[in-house]
Amino acid sequence: MSSDNVQALNPGTRLGDYRLDAVIGHGGFGITYRAFDTQLAKFVAIKEYLPVEFAVRGGDGNVVPRGTRFAEDFAWGRERFLDEARALARFRHLHIVPVLRYFEANGTAYTVMEFEDGKSVGELLRQPEGRLATDDVQRLADGLIGGLSAVHAQGFLHRDIKPSNIIIRRDGIPVLIDFGAARQAMGERSRTLTGVLTPQYAPIEQYALDGKQGPWSDIYSAAAVLHHAITGHAPPDAAARVGADPYRPLSLTQAGRFDPGFLGAIDRGLAFVPTDRPQTVEEWAALFGRSIARVADAPTQRLGGATATPRLGGARREAGPPEAAPSEPPRRWRRMRPWIVILLIVIAGSILERRFRTELHALFSSAPRPVEVAQPATPPVPAPTVPMPTVPGPTMPGPTPQPSQPTPTPPVTRPAPAPAPAPAQDTAKQALIDLAARAAVPAKAVMERADETARAARAMAGEARIVAARAARPDLPNAERLTNNGVSYVGQVSDGKRQGQGVVELSNGERQAGDFQDDRLNGLGTVRFADDTRYAGQWRDGQASGLGSREKPAVERAEGNFVAGRLEGLGVRRTLSEPATVQSGEFRADLLEGPGVESVGDQRYEGGFRGGKRNGYGQVTSADGKVQSGRWEDGKAIETAP
Repeated sequence: MSSDNVQALNPGTRLGDYRLDAVIGHGGFGITYRAFDTQLAKFVAIKEYLPVEFAVRGGDGNVVPRGTRFAEDFAWGRERFLDEARALARFRHLHIVPVLRYFEANGTAYTVMEFEDGKSVGELLRQPEGRLATDDVQRLADGLIGGLSAVHAQGFLHRDIKPSNIIIRRDGIPVLIDFGAARQAMGERSRTLTGVLTPQYAPIEQYALDGKQGPWSDIYSAAAVLHHAITGHAPPDAAARVGADPYRPLSLTQAGRFDPGFLGAIDRGLAFVPTDRPQTVEEWAALFGRSIARVADAPTQRLGGATATPRLGGARREAGPPEAAPSEPPRRWRRMRPWIVILLIVIAGSILERRFRTELHALFSSAPRPVEVAQPATPPVPAPTVPMPTVPGPTMPGPTPQPSQPTPTPPVTRPAPAPAPAPAQDTAKQALIDLAARAAVPAKAVMERADETARAARAMAGEARIVAARAARPDLPNAERLTNNGVSYVGQVSDGKRQGQGVVELSNGERQAGDFQDDRLNGLGTVRFADDTRYAGQWRDGQASGLGSREKPAVERAEGNFVAGRLEGLGVRRTLSEPATVQSGEFRADLLEGPGVESVGDQRYEGGFRGGKRNGYGQVTSADGKVQSGRWEDGKAIETAP
């Protein structure tokens, strides 16, 4: 079994009829094992509910909440995990992984699925060529459309389509695995989407906790996977597409490799605005034309339900004489009859209006009719981006009627003057304000997620300090001392290696304490470096990786997700010197990248970042609530508008 997840159960562990053999996947929500079914003598996949933000595995193997304040969320999430398993167990479809069973044990829940022998699309895309062959992309598209059609037909969303969640079996069949419905439910309850979405494949509506999601959301993610399979790289993050969209259509960049309709369908699926995408998988499939096989009418079967007459694609044979055939066509014509009548009336009216337009105009214009405000003689020309309101002209009274004239003369009106076009400067300023306001929306959303991640990181750091304190106890059971090349270790040992809890001190003053495996920190622990920088949190193979907190006293503090000691993912970074600066968002190599929020003193910026500096459109709010919109490059304001 892989040792890269210290929370995983040991190889050989028995769960009823199943023997765990290896870890085949893990994330923030749980761990997936390959297991052997001793009754049926076959391999299966078992997914274990273990959300790292709320739970931890105890020494007895049971999964328990990280504290009393997490107990309710942990139990609620476990029920959603089981709900999802119950729902998926009803599916039987070629492109959806079959769920065989679900059960509870070790204080948590498990889902047993067919073990799909093959490689994930993610593994295939990491190979040297970096992308899939044309025929493989076609088969992948077929599988995604077929599987999603089945899922959506039953009222479910996948919510987490990405290359690692699509297995290509040895026979070339793509299979969707690892649905994200339960993770999404947990995110909505805990007000955090940490671990729920994968930025390169998630649509913009998934960045907001209250974003309206639907089939169009899964379509975006599926199109993003196809984009990666064709080009060798994922499309730009949806959050980075606010304002100036850097997305380049496949119909331009990949013309000649695929049918234009095929590429155009993927481009439509990747539309930034949800309403610009196909709203159903059926609509999306139609855009592919002949490149995609027709989606079946009844893609799934519900087990245990009423048995439906199977559709074979041709004429349906019924018992009884021919005259007993279903009466569907007459009912359809009865429903359509009123609309046909209305259509004929509209067509006839249009013909009569064109034929007798002059006579009708003379007839109706001869009757006096008071008019309060006349329309302009020619329609006003709106400004390029900001429509101007039409200003009516004054209504002039008509001549006073004489006693001998019983019928009053209708009032005379003047046409309203056409509005002056908006100055180009005002139009550009309004456009800048609009773009800045749009950029602030995902920035606020990602800040909420980053703050939630930072809180989870602080909790994880607290757990790590507790583990480090236990490791440093003078009465630590079975502790030994190892010394080698200036490195001193006091702690638990196995086969001459640091294995268990202990403390390492280096000659340069660095000190490590926590869980060790194969001579390196693996699990929870702390470190104090020679320059007094300190980290507490999760470790992997001797590197600070996972949720944690890093601090250099009086200089800075960072909380969030780390990879090899640097912020990589959602987090918050603070400078502790004046002026105090706080950055929240998604980091790459310790630098804020994409939409985010930066507070400097009493001012707050919401917008885009690149390399840790303001870049793109955004808004600055001062202490008195005044908002200034602008565009930044390399941290400098290029243009602003109040």
